[in-house]
Amino acid sequence: MDQIKNTGRSIIKSYSQIFFSDSWILGATLLVVTFFSLNAGISGLLAIAVSNGVAYLIGLNRQKILSGFYGFNPLLVGLGLGIYYEFSAAFLLVLVFSALLTLFASVVLEGWLGKYGLPFLSFPFLFGIWVVQLASRTYTGLEISEAGVYLFNDIFNIGGDAALNAHRALSAIPIPDSLLVYFQSLGAIFFQYNLYAGVIIAVALLFTSRISFMLSLIGYYTAFLFYYFIGADFGELSYGFIGFNFILSAIAIGGFFIIPSFWSILWVVLLTPLLSLLITGSSAVLSILQLSTFSLPFNIVVITFLYVLKFRERNLRKPELVAVQQFSQERNLYSHLNYLARFGNRMNIPIHLPFFGEWTINQGHNGDITHKEDWRHAWDFVILEGDKEYSGEGKRVKDFYCYNKPVLAPADGIVFEIVDGIEDNEIGKMDVKNNWGNTIVIKHSEFLYSQLSHLRKGSFQVEKGSHVKQGDLLAYVGNSGRSPFPHLHFQLQSTPFVGSHTISYTCSRDIQRIKDRVVFKVTSSTGVGDLISNIESKEGLRNAFSFIPGQVLKFRLADGEAIMHEEITWEVYADIYNVTYLYCPQTKSYCYFKLNKDELVFTGFKGNRKSELYHFYLAAYRVIFGFYKDIRLDDPLPVEVSRYRFWKPLQDFVAPFYRFITPAFQMHYTEMDEMFDASQIILRSEVR
Repeated sequence: MDQIKNTGRSIIKSYSQIFFSDSWILGATLLVVTFFSLNAGISGLLAIAVSNGVAYLIGLNRQKILSGFYGFNPLLVGLGLGIYYEFSAAFLLVLVFSALLTLFASVVLEGWLGKYGLPFLSFPFLFGIWVVQLASRTYTGLEISEAGVYLFNDIFNIGGDAALNAHRALSAIPIPDSLLVYFQSLGAIFFQYNLYAGVIIAVALLFTSRISFMLSLIGYYTAFLFYYFIGADFGELSYGFIGFNFILSAIAIGGFFIIPSFWSILWVVLLTPLLSLLITGSSAVLSILQLSTFSLPFNIVVITFLYVLKFRERNLRKPELVAVQQFSQERNLYSHLNYLARFGNRMNIPIHLPFFGEWTINQGHNGDITHKEDWRHAWDFVILEGDKEYSGEGKRVKDFYCYNKPVLAPADGIVFEIVDGIEDNEIGKMDVKNNWGNTIVIKHSEFLYSQLSHLRKGSFQVEKGSHVKQGDLLAYVGNSGRSPFPHLHFQLQSTPFVGSHTISYTCSRDIQRIKDRVVFKVTSSTGVGDLISNIESKEGLRNAFSFIPGQVLKFRLADGEAIMHEEITWEVYADIYNVTYLYCPQTKSYCYFKLNKDELVFTGFKGNRKSELYHFYLAAYRVIFGFYKDIRLDDPLPVEVSRYRFWKPLQDFVAPFYRFITPAFQMHYTEMDEMFDASQIILRSEVR
């Protein structure tokens, strides 16, 4: 049974892949549309069966086969050949080996273009269909099909007089020429050169992806207006129905490979003239060989543009490439926005506070003393008791509460530089010759270094070249360099030299005390006087929410003493990309999460939204392992959890520009029984 389901899944996904989607509704609709021409529909299915069967036999990636990754190009070849030629034994033989040739071309191009992080799109289809068209001119066993030449005959063969009369009635409805060619261009993607196929595809596209539908109209009508203003022949779009190049390019660039936004749509408009030039130019060249340009312009423009974007050094978000492909323009956008809101713009490497306990910022970014101009993105930390930094009269460095306190690695990295041997200053004096004093610089990644300065002479616990983990002891706070009073200077920079220009990069996951209220901050927006600390984890919370791959969780739901359900089982897994998730075998649902030493964060859900796993995903959307009485965690939820069924389609249309649906999660830390090692902790969460 599973094998049958997988076979059906791989077939359906091969159709939806052509529109950069994994929707089974869209795929099933497109499959039905291809059977408007019986020969084409059967040929397409046979081509998928051959390519996927050979892919399984060879041992290609199973997940790619199931997703239609290797099937959509052979499908297109099968549809094209099914339209052009009559069915015969010779045709079936040619079809089988054409599908095989296209599969091999897909694998070769995957290996070649994949090295540059580029898709192969429909280049394998072009290779396969052109080779067959050129070779078949010497094949006497193939007969040219007359399907589509006599439209009335085709309609009569499908539905008799009733279908023919319905067609005549519908033909009497006035439809603008531009809209007619739009629908015909949609149908032409699947070699169905009629209005009805295009209308059905447009409706299916609208139902499954509002952004894709909108982009298809933007791409097509931008081309229409361009042809109008330059005085070109609009008939070029209807002749051969190659207007679909504008539609597919708009969907690919506007929202699939690039996050849907004003900038992605702007580039859809700007690239339209290039597509037009390529359509006209390639058609003129290929006509010499009596070949159609098909989707060649779409392939060239999309791959070239994606390749150009990889060489950018700035404006990386204008437009922004999709990092994790969701196979849905809406999911690409909403998951990206949710990630930015939850983790910040540059949180690939979380940077933590470099100390234990609660410290105070006495000089922040754009400080009044030294944090200015190219060195403005930095912090100075001290420890206060009451409103004082020291005990007694504060005449000795040892009187200051922060002096000789441990300095910790803010993230994993390699010790790049250490400056040591500089004596502590007397209180009120400074060493302007050795501005930074004893300093350590740690490399966390290319173009991300941390610098910690004014440390105590001889206190370093690591050496240059040492590998350190976040939280490892580095040294102790001193009063060396340009430091009249003991404090810890902390900055982030893109170059490895002591005293480099600073960069704006926030610390992550810290606790701030504002008056009598404790606040959790995903990314710091701290200022002078703020009390700040890392999360101090409680073992009970950490044990409860630390899901380890291989675990099997069994439990029951209860309301007081009443058991509400039979036993529920969840399993913890990690995939080949080390993405961790909870799996519910009863409902076949997946809940993806990230786990670190101080928090659990759920990042996505797939499956049954009536399952207990989905409710747990919402209830424990973000949990920090420190208990702070009455602290409140606020976190934005992705738009797809919204229950506003009527408004959500409208939100999809305007989502690249404006979001008005903003679901949110809130967690309250209510009570902890500290009598027995925090064995009972009560958390209350709500979703709005």
